[in-house]
Amino acid sequence: MNDQEDENGGGDAEVFNEPPGGRAGFIALVGAPNAGKSTLLNAVLGIKISITAPRPQTTRNRILGIHNVDETQLIFVDTPGIHRPRGLMHQRMVERARESVGDADIACWIIDVGRGLRQRDIEEIVALAPQPTVVVLNKVDTIDKRSLLPMLAKLSEVAPAVECVPVSALKHNGVDELIRVLARMVPEGPWLYPEDALTDQTDRFFVAELVREQLFRRLREEMPYRLAVVTEGFEEKQGRVWIQCLIYTDTDSSKKIIIGKAGEAIKAVGIAARKGCELHLQCPVDLRLEVKVRKSWQQDRQFLSELGI
Repeated sequence: MNDQEDENGGGDAEVFNEPPGGRAGFIALVGAPNAGKSTLLNAVLGIKISITAPRPQTTRNRILGIHNVDETQLIFVDTPGIHRPRGLMHQRMVERARESVGDADIACWIIDVGRGLRQRDIEEIVALAPQPTVVVLNKVDTIDKRSLLPMLAKLSEVAPAVECVPVSALKHNGVDELIRVLARMVPEGPWLYPEDALTDQTDRFFVAELVREQLFRRLREEMPYRLAVVTEGFEEKQGRVWIQCLIYTDTDSSKKIIIGKAGEAIKAVGIAARKGCELHLQCPVDLRLEVKVRKSWQQDRQFLSELGI
């Protein structure tokens, strides 16, 4: 993984003139929560860099993934789901998503076809249409294909210039066609990242995300939304990586739930997260987790900035 951070996004990326006469562009993956943006990014890259969970609003940060095909460099930006925000954290998440769209060469609006084509999808797509836009009809493996026809007809009516691509990101159906469509649309120009670059996020960031993913998958109801994870320590020595992550939550009662009876819950999270970290880092990992209470952290502007939100 590329361990070099780029807090300012693509605008400050160094230009790499390889291959000459190629194409390069930023593609914002946007849509409602749980539409499958992160799953799609992982499918395009062929490797997991964005965490997934069967819950909405899992993604909190802008996550960049780079895919090169022939002479074209596609720079995908996975974003938090666009929703009606409740509180400062969610407000900043939505703002980050919309900023990514404004900075992108192409907007890729993703729809969970199992939910149907909703009025809000139509409004967002029409608003995006002045810039190059692709609508991705995701999760087509979950419906009767004939039910796509009314959606395609409606999209053709309200946004005739927008290209629509049906896919199943989970099963990798239609992903290659989406890549071909996007490769035709990105502007001509030099590549913006080295040929072997995969992302601009650090390993410390991905470790924290892998821990948070396991918390999302194992905790019930609203608990996952009341916690944040920070990689406090990260040291490589003797062929291993020693990692310490701090899990912040907002009350003593939620801390007890995260830890669980006799520490069983946090132990299970640690075991699963360590396996993910070892797969990501390709080496043995010693992972230590600690839970701390930080009241009202979701409204703390400085702390949210430290989290990249």
